[in-house]
Amino acid sequence: MQLSKFIAKLIFTIALITTFLAFFVTIVFQYNSFEKDKVYIKKEFIEEKKNEIKKEVRRVIDFIEHEHTQTDVDFISEENMKKEILSWISKIRFSQDGYIFVNTLDGKALVFDGKLLKEAKIYPNEELFKQQLKAIENPNGAFFSYNFKKLNSEKEFPKISFVKKYEKYNWIIGSGTYLDGIDSEIQRKEDIFKKTILEEINFFILILMFIIIIIYFITKKISEYINNNINNLISAFEIASIKNKSIDTSSLTFKEFISLANKLNITLENKNKVEEKLQDYIKIVNEHVIISTTDANGIIQNVSEAFCKISGYSKEELIGKSHNILRNEDVSENFYEELCKKLGNEKIWKGEIENKNKQGETYWVEAIIQTNFEKDKFIGYTVIRTDITNKKKVEYLSITDELTQVYNRRYFNKVIEEELNKRKREDLYISFMMIDIDYFKRYNDTYGHQAGDQALKKISAVFRLNSKRSGDFIFRLGGEEFAILFTSNSNRKAFDFANSLKDEIENLKIEHKTSSVSTYITTSIGLINKKANEVENSAELYKLADEALYKAKRSGRNCIYMKQ
Repeated sequence: MQLSKFIAKLIFTIALITTFLAFFVTIVFQYNSFEKDKVYIKKEFIEEKKNEIKKEVRRVIDFIEHEHTQTDVDFISEENMKKEILSWISKIRFSQDGYIFVNTLDGKALVFDGKLLKEAKIYPNEELFKQQLKAIENPNGAFFSYNFKKLNSEKEFPKISFVKKYEKYNWIIGSGTYLDGIDSEIQRKEDIFKKTILEEINFFILILMFIIIIIYFITKKISEYINNNINNLISAFEIASIKNKSIDTSSLTFKEFISLANKLNITLENKNKVEEKLQDYIKIVNEHVIISTTDANGIIQNVSEAFCKISGYSKEELIGKSHNILRNEDVSENFYEELCKKLGNEKIWKGEIENKNKQGETYWVEAIIQTNFEKDKFIGYTVIRTDITNKKKVEYLSITDELTQVYNRRYFNKVIEEELNKRKREDLYISFMMIDIDYFKRYNDTYGHQAGDQALKKISAVFRLNSKRSGDFIFRLGGEEFAILFTSNSNRKAFDFANSLKDEIENLKIEHKTSSVSTYITTSIGLINKKANEVENSAELYKLADEALYKAKRSGRNCIYMKQ
């Protein structure tokens, strides 16, 4: 959204909201005032009705008292007087539905529903009569509320009554008034209120339309003016960015935009300097850092010049291919499985990888593989490598037996303890065999040391061919003695592996006429397969295997003895 349009909409919106709020507050204020008036009207109505019925009851009692003082009791009996009084009371009407009722203290109705009863009868509503008795406990009389039907009607309405005891006759004299009249009065007020509100809304709509028209033209002018300045600034910035020049502020009118343009000029200058340095850094990284990126399927998307140099492939040959193009077939599948597993769990992998270049030559890199995400979605990998080929060559020479190309005794002393502790941590078995070539001194004496060296090479080749897992280690401990460290989860599998090696060596059919067990070179093997946690240290492991080898030799050679 353009800034000018945003400002126009903002002004327009604020004006509308302010107008609506003012109108809403006015309506709310009027409504609250009306609600207070309703309460006051209702209270005033009830008070007026209460005074009316109280006045009527007192008037009746005053009349009775007056009749007593003016009438000659000897001339008319008291019973007849009561009847005349009750007859007069039954005819009293006031307001719309007002009348007087009379009951005796023993619960009999004399005047009921504004009618004189021919004979006193039990008051039909016991609970209502109890309220009357409670009210007359006050010598001055009292009010009470209840629901009661109107004259000539079966429907009940809310009603308030006033009763007072007339001591001389033990009468309860009272009168009531219905409160439903207040509802019509309140409804009349509500109708007036609604009509007033509707008139105000109509007036508000007219005013609002007028305001909208005015605001529209004002905001349109403002937005056009701002938009011109913004477009000028954007245009000047684009030209300055392309040409690496400063922004021309002559077409800008607002001081704020001119100030912004001057600050952008400083930013542009700094950007140009940073870009120059960045290009230098990118060139250095491209030429000297071995980097590649792949998609989620491991297909190469980009590589640095340094990557091309070490791999021997061009960019065109690498992009679109898998990293398998560099895989060294001597590296076991287990190594890559472990790599992928750790990368999946930890999202990063660090370690050394042995690769092959286009010419088939081996090279080593120390690699950091990092998974890439975009908005929490996995999109591929970035790999940064360091060439450690020379380091690995020196390392290889220091740990490898020159003749047989298996690990030497020096590396055995380093690895054996590390591997034992590793298997202890992982609660695995440790499998270790010591191998001795039978009567090899006789072989050297018979065929010469050169032939002996060739035999050692062929035998170690058998070991290497059959021990390619990442946890397999082959050592030449000295002379004709070898050792293999591996992992097997059962004695049967460990024994079968050792037996296959023994048979393959004999099947090389290297002639050995001076051997006492065969016409070919054979081996004796001492084998250990135990839970790593059952072995105290590497010295104990070596001792157990050495003892097993000794037993194999004592058992006639060309055999395997497995230490239980």
